[in-house]
Amino acid sequence: MIIRSLLLLALLLQSAPKAEMTRVPQFENERAVSWKSIIPPHTESTFHRHDRYRTVIAVVGGTLKTVTPSGEATATNYETGKAYWQTPMPAGATHKDVNDTDSTIELVVVEMK
Repeated sequence: MIIRSLLLLALLLQSAPKAEMTRVPQFENERAVSWKSIIPPHTESTFHRHDRYRTVIAVVGGTLKTVTPSGEATATNYETGKAYWQTPMPAGATHKDVNDTDSTIELVVVEMK
């Protein structure tokens, strides 16, 4: 009976949906585009780049890592309620965002066009 229960539990855990980062549109006009990034614990984005100037506002702060394709990692501690100015990435550079903490991070991004 115990083995059957453990097997059932293992199957349930395997079929549980994996949390993913979510991007919720906020607004877009001729000057800017905005979205809210919801970044659950232990998730990572795909590799991408930022070609524009942007402001990032921490709705729910936390430490988010950016990792380059070569494995170089930088951690940024986003403080709840604080805004951050970020410049475009260098030509050809990419990174992925990694939340390896136990808490969800929520950021509102306003990107200039």
